[in-house]
Parts: sequence; C-alpha cells; structure tokens
Amino acid sequence: TELLSDVSDIQQSLLESGGFRGGVGNGWIKASASDVFLRPDEKIVLDYLCRGMTNKEIAGLVRFSQNRVEQHLTSMYRKVKVTNRTALVRWAISAGYSS
Repeated sequence: TELLSDVSDIQQSLLESGGFRGGVGNGWIKASASDVFLRPDEKIVLDYLCRGMTNKEIAGLVRFSQNRVEQHLTSMYRKVKVTNRTALVRWAISAGYSS
C-alpha cells in the first residue's frame, strides 16, 4: 500500500506540473471519473488499453470483434473529449480509472 501511495503522489505531482517534462498542458488533465459515465464493456476495453494492448489483442481477450473494440474507443473519445488512444490513457490515469 505504501507503493500505491507513492505512485499516487507521483501522479498528482505530474498533474500539477503539467506532465513528465513540465510545461503547461502536455496532455495531462485533471479529471474525475464521476464526470464521465463509461459502460462496463468500455471500462474493460479501457483497462486493457491502459496496459498497452492493441485493439486486436483486446478483441482476442474479451472476445469482441476488433470493430467492436474500435466502437468502444470511439465512444470513449467522444465522452472524454479526446482524439486518440494516448490522450484517453492519460485521461484514465488522471481520472483514477487506471494506475
């Protein structure tokens, strides 16, 4: 639990400083998971996405078609107001959906 606390402190510090290299923005945003409703299937896809998996890998693990995974990603991009998977992962970390 001490390690998780340290990780949380580091994430908060990164958010406040603007990311790994500093500077305003840098893709990191303060967000709350309660601000966005994700369906259970979207949360599963997001979890695997945050682990660095490709759409094809995610589809194989959860037994969705690749098209279905892409539909879930597109839906999450719209809900979170981002345009790519990297920004979605950054949002997920900021919002506490992933560590």
